[in-house]
Amino acid sequence: MYIALIGNSHFGPILTKQLNEYDNNSYRFYNTNENKIDKIKFALNLPFIDVVYSVSASISGGGALNLALRFNKKIVQHFIGSDVLSAQIDFKNKNINQKLIENSHYLCEVNWIQEELTEINISSEVKALMVYERFLKPKLFEEFSVLTYMGKGKELFYGIEHFIKLAKDFPHIQFKIAGIESYANLPVNIRCLGWINMMDELQNSTVFIRNAKHDGLGFSIIEALSLGRVTFYNYDFPYVNYFEDYNDLKEQFCVCVESFNMGKLLINDEAIAYAKSLFNKERVLNELVEVLGK
Repeated sequence: MYIALIGNSHFGPILTKQLNEYDNNSYRFYNTNENKIDKIKFALNLPFIDVVYSVSASISGGGALNLALRFNKKIVQHFIGSDVLSAQIDFKNKNINQKLIENSHYLCEVNWIQEELTEINISSEVKALMVYERFLKPKLFEEFSVLTYMGKGKELFYGIEHFIKLAKDFPHIQFKIAGIESYANLPVNIRCLGWINMMDELQNSTVFIRNAKHDGLGFSIIEALSLGRVTFYNYDFPYVNYFEDYNDLKEQFCVCVESFNMGKLLINDEAIAYAKSLFNKERVLNELVEVLGK
């Protein structure tokens, strides 16, 4: 089979390469969102394409998806996070392509996205998108420090207000933000690291916090679990410390600090084993190949 991948220009090429190495079918990525030449190539090759797999999903459609629909191609769409918010807006505004919905097999990464999609009448199947193989021997906890990631210009989306508040409540602990180089009026115990190697910094951190207003499955969560770090997340996921609000986060964080000070805080070996099992290359790719080949 000839399978065309479209959609997210970061994950799409990576997944295309992995699928070509794993499976005998032919996979090719077309950057139809950003590249005019790829748009033309996709249109010209569409008669020979068996499956169109969109890494990111829509209920309203778009140029490539609408074209695939017109040619009666099998369509598989994978929700990966913020595209769910777009779908919710489209649903609210009745900007819906019912034919596209009926002819698409929808996938999503985690159960909470599946639940959100059910609320807008979209049936989906939970399938992992990422293959994770960057397993390193975790360093033992030394000095207590806290790491988070934030996108530049999206600090409020990533919960910087709670992060600052936590740093002020624990002034003798070092807090670090990857992804941004500066932010106004930070307390002295918060340091912005800019764009760094997350794995290296996680090795030198005790705690990782992710507190996005809306999330698929943040890649940094898997990185943190793969190193057995204490991971606080505002979504309920295996082997994380799930928190509902700031008070809940602070209370659990205080217990974590006390455990560290008593020498009882250990690397989470069960989290490492879980990450290795769930994001194993053979498991992830085999499940995707099965869906694409149905």
